[in-house]
Amino acid sequence: MLAKFGIVIMLIVAWPSLAGNDPRPFYQRFEDESAVVDDALEQASASHQLVALVLGAEWCHDSRALAEYFNDPALTSVSAAMTLLPIDVGYLENKQSLLSQFGYPAYFATPTLLLIDPQTRQVINRATLPAWQNAHNESASSLHAYLQSQQQFWQTQWQATPPAPVIEAFEAQQAETLYEHYRQLGALLALEDNNQPAPGLNSQWRAVKQYRTALQNDLIRLHEQGGTEDKLPNYSPIAW
Repeated sequence: MLAKFGIVIMLIVAWPSLAGNDPRPFYQRFEDESAVVDDALEQASASHQLVALVLGAEWCHDSRALAEYFNDPALTSVSAAMTLLPIDVGYLENKQSLLSQFGYPAYFATPTLLLIDPQTRQVINRATLPAWQNAHNESASSLHAYLQSQQQFWQTQWQATPPAPVIEAFEAQQAETLYEHYRQLGALLALEDNNQPAPGLNSQWRAVKQYRTALQNDLIRLHEQGGTEDKLPNYSPIAW
């Protein structure tokens, strides 16, 4: 791991506040997401900061809860010590091309809070980020404590570990499957969000949730093992 020279208290990517009369949402859309992310990584590296890439959607109550926590004044000091970049994933849009560079080709829920080392472009919080997928069960104070602990972990303990090629290939293959399910589920979500009939939404949501939860847990385990001592998991197909 590259030596850290201290955290510079500087926010590289400003995010809009949800307070007051500011109508802009927390999660933003960009014409060129790749360029925005590259710029954030470059500036975070120069400032010796983590990148906090937050993927969320306005229709999602957990995403809205996490946005509120980030805009809490109590978070100012710790969030300002990171390069914060919230991105709107809309109705479960495919972000594989954007996220693959971080060895995390698929997001498993909204919101997803990825803390990324800008030098290696590796996610440092893969094993602990699932808690923030249910952000409405958390609080601004718990987010503050979490970000502080992750910064400390990054500065003192974290070591870059390239994943095994077989795990990378398996993860990329499953990401393609998951995004295909997202494509179909997102279409139903868009209908419901626009007050139109969305037949089958609840049952399909449950089926996809079962798959994505199992997949995320399996990938956490495989990455922690660093190899494939056991057989790669298989999942029952989802009928549409």
